[in-house]
Amino acid sequence: MMNPDDEDIQLMLRFKNGEESCFKKLVERHKERIFNLVYRFLGSYSQAQDLAQEVFIKIYHAKDAYTPQAKFTTWLYTICKNTCLNVLRENNPVHFSIDDSLELEENKLAPQFADTHTPSPSDLVLQQEQSLVVKNAIDSLPSSQKMVVLLNRYDQLSYEEISQVMNCSVESVKSLLHRARLNLKERLKNYINN
Repeated sequence: MMNPDDEDIQLMLRFKNGEESCFKKLVERHKERIFNLVYRFLGSYSQAQDLAQEVFIKIYHAKDAYTPQAKFTTWLYTICKNTCLNVLRENNPVHFSIDDSLELEENKLAPQFADTHTPSPSDLVLQQEQSLVVKNAIDSLPSSQKMVVLLNRYDQLSYEEISQVMNCSVESVKSLLHRARLNLKERLKNYINN
């Protein structure tokens, strides 16, 4: 399963052996995807910034104990997942601001729509509204279902990779995804066109 030629693994091993610049490369390569996962999971822009940094601080401190047993990203996502779940366990309320979400969507998602067809302002508002409804539905899932959906849908991890991150069997991952999809279908039934 583990590929010793994996560039991330090589960077981490070189960092473990004292090459500090390799850690900076790892952060640059993965900071955006870790921030996005934390943000989607917790829904708070500022909390996502803090927790994404915390994930990399944990990576930094774990360098001496690091042994490549799987893909580097699997190890990274596992640390990220555990960091997110610890926040939930500590019962720290996450305050979600609709204004922050819309600001992020306007600044970050609008360029993704840049093509020959420019959506009208009403289309953009509708898209933002639909994104918020879907986000709220995902946020309402139990934490394990939510994490599996985010890893599968947004980070495009395979069932095997998710099972490693979640520390469960592939069958459990499939079951969690199935239950999550049923829950989402129920929560979004008023918005789904037949």
